[in-house]
Amino acid sequence: NMCKLCPRSIHGGLGGTPSKTTVRAGGWEKQPSFPRGLPLDFGSRKENNMLTVEEAKARFQGVCVPLATIFKDDGALDIDTTKSNVQWMIDQGARQGNTIFIAAGSGGDFTVLTLEERKQVIAAVAEVSAGRIPIIASVQSTDIRQTIELCNFCEDTGIDAVQMSGGYYYTVSADDLVAWVEEVARHTDVPFAAYSHWYSGSKYDMPVAVAERLLQIPNTVAVKWGSPDMENYVEGIRRFAPRAALVNNGLLTIFGHILGCRSYISHVPNFYPHMDWKVSDLMDQGRYIEAQRLYDEFMVPYDAITGAIRGATGGEGVFVKPFMDFVGLPGGHSRLPSRDAAVTPEMRAAIRKLMDTVAVAA
Repeated sequence: NMCKLCPRSIHGGLGGTPSKTTVRAGGWEKQPSFPRGLPLDFGSRKENNMLTVEEAKARFQGVCVPLATIFKDDGALDIDTTKSNVQWMIDQGARQGNTIFIAAGSGGDFTVLTLEERKQVIAAVAEVSAGRIPIIASVQSTDIRQTIELCNFCEDTGIDAVQMSGGYYYTVSADDLVAWVEEVARHTDVPFAAYSHWYSGSKYDMPVAVAERLLQIPNTVAVKWGSPDMENYVEGIRRFAPRAALVNNGLLTIFGHILGCRSYISHVPNFYPHMDWKVSDLMDQGRYIEAQRLYDEFMVPYDAITGAIRGATGGEGVFVKPFMDFVGLPGGHSRLPSRDAAVTPEMRAAIRKLMDTVAVAA
């Protein structure tokens, strides 16, 4: 049988008999689940050179950039401009060691992309990057079949890792999330970044204990970690930094580096990469006071502006694109529910004032 959405073969089909429990390296036992649909047998999966934890640690360093996806005036996907903006960042100095790309993530408006459009964006970023810069692709979906199809596409395209949250429309439980990731792992050898997606969707604040369970899944080589609970946030960094490539998705960028994070999330390199590269360099040198000062000089007013935009409309690309427009990069239009009209003349004036202080020009 073939799943209509997933190109890989389905063993057993609807109502099929679950496969036998399988034990893989690391002692993780594959428990039968989802018995009425997707395959449970790992026997047909090909062996490959999946990224190891140590390789992921070496590659996933520097600023992790949710790349903006560009749309034309009529709302159509603009792949050429999306690619040219990625190339601009590379021309500015993006490389392995200072940059990681996130393709078709929340900052790339994946929620308003069709499945085929998501594939186009991921393929475009991979084409421009050409192996020079690590890529994490977003594979979140409310339909696990689409997540699996995207994982297989990313595996075939040579993407370094994928990030996924569990089902994010309904409130999820710990077991829901683990079952989702386990099931996806039965169908793909693409590496995973366990993802604490606490700030949107179901707003599930992943406990450290749940992330520990995800780390037992052999695909998991990285953790994109954040939490609004400071104890959970700090404990996660302490536990995961020695054992996975750790991307700081929390609020304390400098402190996270002190605790062991060697990468952090920032939208800013879409229009001003040199700020984050300098902050990252200073942290790597242990010059944390200087790094914090430089970071705050830009990020405090930036967060105030983007916070005002987020308070007026939903989405993430919508608050990055006005900055791109200012420096001469084509930010394009947003698809609803994000409303470009929510960015007022006063907000644009504040953007101009901030960017004038750093003299950024594309």
